[in-house]
Amino acid sequence: SPDYVFWIGLADGAMFITVMLLLNFHISTVIFAVSNATGFWMAFLQPGDDSFACPFTESFQLLGNVGVNSLITVAAGGFLCIMVTFLPYPRWALFDARDTAKDLIHSMPALWKTLADFFIEAEPNAFSADKIHSRMRRLAKTVTTLEGSIANSWYECFGSCRRHYLRRVLNALDKMIHENYDRIYSTCNAITGAEDWNPLHSQMMHLLKPSLFVAIKEAEVLLQVCLESSFDGQWTEVEVVAIQKMCASLRRAEGELTKAFQDARDQLVQGIDEATRNKECMKALLLEHMFVHNFAGFVRLVLGFADDLVQQSKDSKHFPPVTERPTISSLWDRTVVLDRAHLTWVARACLSIFTGFAIGYFGFMDLFNKFDASIATTSSVLLSKFLGSAMVKNLGRVQGVVLGTVVGQIVHATLESCETRTIGALALVLFCYSCITLFTYYNSTQYSYLACLLAAFGGSGMLSGGCGTHSLDKGSSYDAILSTVCAIALIVLYDIVVSPGRASAMAYTALDSSVGTLEKALGMHFDPAVAHVRFHKGELLASISTAESMGAEANNEPRYWRTEWKNGVYNQAVEHAFRLRYNLAAMETSVAEGFEDRGMKIDVMNKLLRTPGF
Repeated sequence: SPDYVFWIGLADGAMFITVMLLLNFHISTVIFAVSNATGFWMAFLQPGDDSFACPFTESFQLLGNVGVNSLITVAAGGFLCIMVTFLPYPRWALFDARDTAKDLIHSMPALWKTLADFFIEAEPNAFSADKIHSRMRRLAKTVTTLEGSIANSWYECFGSCRRHYLRRVLNALDKMIHENYDRIYSTCNAITGAEDWNPLHSQMMHLLKPSLFVAIKEAEVLLQVCLESSFDGQWTEVEVVAIQKMCASLRRAEGELTKAFQDARDQLVQGIDEATRNKECMKALLLEHMFVHNFAGFVRLVLGFADDLVQQSKDSKHFPPVTERPTISSLWDRTVVLDRAHLTWVARACLSIFTGFAIGYFGFMDLFNKFDASIATTSSVLLSKFLGSAMVKNLGRVQGVVLGTVVGQIVHATLESCETRTIGALALVLFCYSCITLFTYYNSTQYSYLACLLAAFGGSGMLSGGCGTHSLDKGSSYDAILSTVCAIALIVLYDIVVSPGRASAMAYTALDSSVGTLEKALGMHFDPAVAHVRFHKGELLASISTAESMGAEANNEPRYWRTEWKNGVYNQAVEHAFRLRYNLAAMETSVAEGFEDRGMKIDVMNKLLRTPGF
């Protein structure tokens, strides 16, 4: 071929890899695309026959072409992965979302009842407090799964109006549950953190107990009926009337609870001087005020959801549509593509892949063969955006590749016969090995990446070569390990040279930014000149979550001459930041009219802000 073909092919491969890394593709898409492209890129640039032929030519063979065979392999593997989800029965994301919603509408009122049981006791019980915190942790895990199941269920609707209708209902329920979770978390922290109750506490809660438990039961029944009625995507007049009657019953229960609270408070503070009654009342019954106020907020959220559901039965578009996953236009989202951290990662990845490709193309002494893309391919497979823990991850990569390769070759050499029983034994070993490694991959936090590499390299090693002949090639195994070590060395080198910064510094900046956001929110809420309430809970949650992830990275980064990272102290600071965030979220919804973002401040808040000395 003419020389320009080589240079065009070289430029084409470099441009493809750079664009794939630069655009906002998912990291898995980038890894598979770039790792496959490097192999074909090297095959194209290598002189000689590359088994490629253009379609619709005499030399083109459908089953003998390398590219076509690769597409068939990927398509078959993808098809099998999809079919596995249907065994032993289909696992639909929409059904998972529905089951999760059922669990949540039972767990949320049950947790309020547990809190009420704890708060009604004469004094705090440490065992009951631990039980509440345990349930809160389980509830937090369940709450986070509902949103993802709703988003993934878009692919399963197939244009069905009923399924999209159910997604809208579940999405509205998810938002209501998140708002209530903020309230119940702040309530939980307040009452379980108290060392002792006020002397008036037992009398107050004893008077509130009947009305409180009636309201909890009414709220749970209303949520269950609302959800069950909306599952089939159709509404009957009987269901609508039943929900309206239950709403009226819950409103009566809320009114009775409010009246019981006011009567009990007035009864308990009768002996206090009228001039200081309000101050002493708030001081003595502060936790009781907070508990009843947050529970009343929960009841109103439930009533609001039920009322919206009745409107949804009349107008199928009353609930807003579900926010779908990013479209194709998100690939060139400037906030991501032009982000400094992303550009730095692109530079590191490009340098690692292109340097490995150059070493493989030219070869190096007897260590690396010429026209071998394994270093570049391995660099592509090992792409990650970890910062502080990159060194730990890279050491884990070496372990995964070496152990996977050795285990694969041992099994293949032991079971190399073409006999039926040997092939069956190989299949059984491969199945058990894949089950163990993939189970670890999906269920372990610390060893997930190691297990993934063990599954990939070990499985491919067991199936490499043919049967009936001694196909154990120790030389190629050593070459594979050597290429992996070289690829990891390049990644470590460019991580140091083109470093975006230390993870510990980023962790400090993120936590400091969280404190700044909290100060800004409180300043706006307590400023008499600001008439509206803007919610900051989402912004603050994102900032604290970033600080939490950066703290984990900082704990794994090499400190060299620096002092040890105070991981325990930092985690405590993050935990308290999360608690402050939940308290802020409860406060924001409490002082906003209609519990809505950018709502007007309620009259009580405005009066407090105008009070001298507040």
